[in-house]
Formats: sequence, structure tokens, C-alpha cells
Amino acid sequence: ARRGRRASLILAYLNEKNRPYSAQDVFCNLQKQHGLGKTAVVKAMELLALEGKIKEKTYGKQKIYFADQAQFKDVNDADLKAMDHQISELSGEVQSLTQSCRQLDAGRICC
Repeated sequence: ARRGRRASLILAYLNEKNRPYSAQDVFCNLQKQHGLGKTAVVKAMELLALEGKIKEKTYGKQKIYFADQAQFKDVNDADLKAMDHQISELSGEVQSLTQSCRQLDAGRICC
């Protein structure tokens, strides 16, 4: 049961981050919070790759693991432009709110 929990934790982590990691990276990133041992992480990642849940590539002596990209939907240019626009709007909003907070902290808001 523990092995399955470890594997699902690592799978969720790789899917969330969606970038390549070595087993050492995953171990370092999850060890403190979840108390995973390095051997357990390596075995879980090898098992996930064997089951086809994640992908594995070997570069020299090092293995790199990453989320299976087939599970993510394709994004077209129009979607990307819409996301860029949304990011721009939200960034402006964050900047405005940050400025308002600074003014409140300084006690300079007047009505």
C-alpha cells in the first residue's frame, strides 16, 4: 500500500511540474515534506516508467523522467494568444493591487 502511495505521489508531482527530473531531483524535492527514501523514489519511478505512466530517457549514465505528454491536450495558436492576453491582464491587476497595498501600508490612502 505504501509503494502505491509513493508512486501516486511521484506521478502527481511529475504531472504538476511537467518538466524533466532525475530520480535524485525528485528525491531532494519530496524527501523533507513526505519522508521518502532515495531507493523508494528510484524504484517507484522505474515502476511508473515500466507501467507507461511516465516517460524515461537515458543520457549517459543518468535517467531522466517526465510526465507523459500525451495526457495533456494540444493548445493551438489562438489558445496561446488568449492565455498570453489573460496573463497580461492578471499581471497588470497584480501590479495595481501591489501598489494599493504599499499605499495602505504607508497610510497614504485618502478618500
